[in-house]
Amino acid sequence: MASSSFTLGLLGAGNMASAMVRGWVRADPDMAGRILITDRGSGRAAALAEQYGVRHLEHNAEVASEADLVVLCVKPVDVERVLREVSELITPTKAIASVAAGVPTSTLETILDVDAPVFRFMPNVGVQVGMGTLAYSAGRFIDTAAEQQVLEAFGLLGEVVRLEERAFDAATALSGSGPAFLALIVEAFEDAGIVSGLSYADARALILTTVTGTAGLMREEDMPASALRRMVTSPGGTAAAGLAEMERQGVRGGIIDGVVAAMRRAGELG
Repeated sequence: MASSSFTLGLLGAGNMASAMVRGWVRADPDMAGRILITDRGSGRAAALAEQYGVRHLEHNAEVASEADLVVLCVKPVDVERVLREVSELITPTKAIASVAAGVPTSTLETILDVDAPVFRFMPNVGVQVGMGTLAYSAGRFIDTAAEQQVLEAFGLLGEVVRLEERAFDAATALSGSGPAFLALIVEAFEDAGIVSGLSYADARALILTTVTGTAGLMREEDMPASALRRMVTSPGGTAAAGLAEMERQGVRGGIIDGVVAAMRRAGELG
């Protein structure tokens, strides 16, 4: 668990900030009293405070002043404005973490102009249930104790994967946007089940348990996807017939092209 005296301050209360708050409080209800949050008047921070018991403060400066770790949860276009707003409150003993897509740690360090530890995360929506994937990188000024506390805090939200920053656009496309891609695939399987005569509820239950079971098997057995595919695909069987049609329809190529398009877009946001 993260240190009992470690306070997190979230600047922004959008979808990802909300998902992280839910994930942290779900993992450790005692964290609620150590999470500060603010927004630009949308009312979302106040709603999160009412629902989860976190503290809503009116201004970014108030959050930055009290927090040990300031988490930037704003849109990339707003990062410079928000960070300059609180830069005078950032000291070498206060850490900064950003979940803004496309904004490198070097940009954050330049704006701050102080040797504070800076960290970058790219989480996905799975953080809401403690099963997120969080790409992670650190800036130039490493404070080992701060880094350990930051990793402990974000580790409560799921699996933290350390990457070089040049790989973040690919990570954004694969794991950040991945839940949307997978949701589309699951939705297609639900529709396929209905077309095949199943009720929506039965189709949904069958595909969701199939997805989680498949992922669990591949992880636990360290099994490559190609090996599992061959294991399930009997010559002349149902999986072989279905896979042949999916390949004819370009499913594999469509997925690859979609991820590459998302990666290009991630690069444009920087």
